[in-house]
Order: sequence, then structure tokens, then C-alpha cells
Amino acid sequence: MAGELDTQEEPEKEIEVLLPNTTIVTHCIMKNDVPRLVKCFEDEQDPYKEDVSTLVNERDADGKSPLDLSVILNRLEMTRELLQRGADVHSTTGKGYCALHQAAAWGRIGALKILMEYQSNLQQKTTHGERPRETAVRYNQTECIDFLDWAEAKVSLLDTIKLIQETIADPEKVQGRLSKEDKGLALNTCKEKAEWVESASDATTQDFLLHKQALDDVMTPIYQKLNEPPPEKPEKK
Repeated sequence: MAGELDTQEEPEKEIEVLLPNTTIVTHCIMKNDVPRLVKCFEDEQDPYKEDVSTLVNERDADGKSPLDLSVILNRLEMTRELLQRGADVHSTTGKGYCALHQAAAWGRIGALKILMEYQSNLQQKTTHGERPRETAVRYNQTECIDFLDWAEAKVSLLDTIKLIQETIADPEKVQGRLSKEDKGLALNTCKEKAEWVESASDATTQDFLLHKQALDDVMTPIYQKLNEPPPEKPEKK
């Protein structure tokens, strides 16, 4: 009839049903639904917006974190998204297994590489004293063993460079025991090695070991000087 307002019924909202025994985060992982996970974080109207930052690190009844689950299921895009959204790469189960152990056990080489981009700890040990490399050995994951050896060689070189740079820059550690030439040699060698790491996209494990040895050889006489007693300060007249 004329004059009557047209009324439109609002469409019923589809109710989202999570998979059994999941949170919205683990539901998204099981479904491999990265866009839905992103929506939880970015949509202010999303019903899970308030809790998702906590849920991203919440362990399930079996002790697995969302990151563990994503790695085991080999969800590479999801794994990267979780890490970008605050998943703790160092978090462990009660027995000390981190996501890197899980990737090593299941042979998830792609996940290993992503986890290492986020500075996962190669030396993290379980309650049985097992690092991710030992886990890979136990499960005969040869490709993972090779990658972990490569990663450890690279990290060792970078850690050595950082330690040398910090030592040379610390007057308390040097205490006048090094000449200007010693400091220059150490810092220039570190700079050279750091630039090589940055540019060496196809470096092998052996390449990293050789560069680490060359750096150690340069530093040996400098370390010897640093271990000597500091020179006595001249008495004030």
C-alpha cells in the first residue's frame, strides 16, 4: 500500500562453528585458512579480535602450541603468519620441545627454514638434552640434519663477528691492551666477513666453517693480548 514503509528483513548471520577441541587459531590451522586468521587480528568487529593474541600461543591438551601444530602439518604460509602475529618461536612443551624440534622430527625442511628466519634457537635442549639436530638424527631426517648443520655454521660465524665487535667497542674489556692497528684489523675483518655472509646466497656449510676459521686465525694474537694483564697507568706527578 502507498505510504507504507518497505521493510527488509536482515539476512541471518551465518554462525561460525569451530572444529571440535580447537580455538579459532587452531581451527584456522587445521583448515589451512590464513585469511580467516588474519581477519581475527585486523577486523575490529571480529568476535575473536580480543582474544586471538593470547590464543596464538595457547597450548592444547596434548601440550602443542599453534606453531607446533602448523609446523607438523607443514602449513608454511600459516607458520609464517603465526610468527608475524606473535607466536613465540622459543616456547617449549613441558619436556622442552620447541617448534624447531617438531620440524626436525617430522622432516619439515621448509618450516625449519622459516623458523630460522625468526632466530629459533639451534641449541635449545629438551629435558633429555636433545637439540633439534639430535632429534633429526633420531628420526633419520637427513635433509633436516644437513640444513641444521648449515644453519649452525652460519650462526656460529655471525655470533663470533658480533662478539668481536662488542669486545673491541668495550673499553672495560680492552683496557688499553690493543693498539689502533689491532682494533682496525679486528673490525675490518669482521666487516669483511659480515659482508660476505650478506652476499653469499649459495654458501655451503664448509664455506661458513672456513670463513669462521680464517676469522679465528686473525683474532688469535688479538685474543692473546686481551688475556694479558692491562698495562699499568703512568703515575700522576
